[in-house]
Amino acid sequence: MPSPVGHALGAIAAGWATNATSSRGRPTRSPWGEAALFSAVGLLPDLDLLVGAHSQYTHSLGAVACVFAAAWLLIPGRNLRLAAAVALAYASHPLLDWLGQDGTAPYGVMLLWPADRGFHHSGLDVFIGISRRYWLHGFLAHNLAAVAREVLILGPLALGAWLIRRRRS
Repeated sequence: MPSPVGHALGAIAAGWATNATSSRGRPTRSPWGEAALFSAVGLLPDLDLLVGAHSQYTHSLGAVACVFAAAWLLIPGRNLRLAAAVALAYASHPLLDWLGQDGTAPYGVMLLWPADRGFHHSGLDVFIGISRRYWLHGFLAHNLAAVAREVLILGPLALGAWLIRRRRS
């Protein structure tokens, strides 16, 4: 599963790709303010690590729907595009985890909850799993290689979304 760096880049790319603008076509916030918002939202699903329920409910389409509803209710002026951008930034997290290596059982994410409580994994292993076993030989080299791969894959997507967002606004 990707690192926080990969999740932040994925969330920024997803959020910016929605072109979250006001009804007058002007950006709702600065691109860097949006990047900070989307990054923070994209990292939220991993708060489940604090309660020992990693890759479960917070990594699901049900959670994405809840985030969309909360964003729509909390954003001043009920900006539907910005609420959708926030929800897509959040949704990037379970998607990236679904695409990544998972070395801990149960394998995959509870992607389709509440309709299905099963764990799903793509098997594509696009992203190298991040090791939390700092005591093992090669820990740092492994994690640096994983982050470099994420930057190479997701960095151009975030850059492309930024360029599109910039051109439209």
